[in-house]
Amino acid sequence: MFGADTPLVMDALTIAAIAIVGAVGVTFVLMRRRNQKSEGQSQAVNEATGSLKDRVRVLERIATDTSIDLAKEIDSLRGPTDASDLQVKEKT
Repeated sequence: MFGADTPLVMDALTIAAIAIVGAVGVTFVLMRRRNQKSEGQSQAVNEATGSLKDRVRVLERIATDTSIDLAKEIDSLRGPTDASDLQVKEKT
């Protein structure tokens, strides 16, 4: 059953097994890194989407609300205006 070449065959099988385990390990590490990178990109996209949704809500409110309170609120967000700004606006 076992011949003179048995140690060589066993060494070859051992080397092949080590190579396969190493390849599987490297593949696992690379896939894990790729998943972590994808998760980071996904989180950034979710944050940007949330910000855009908030902006759209504000724009919808501005477009649909015709109350005077909204106009006052927008003017208050622009900040205080000084007299020189008012004179320039009146001339144009």
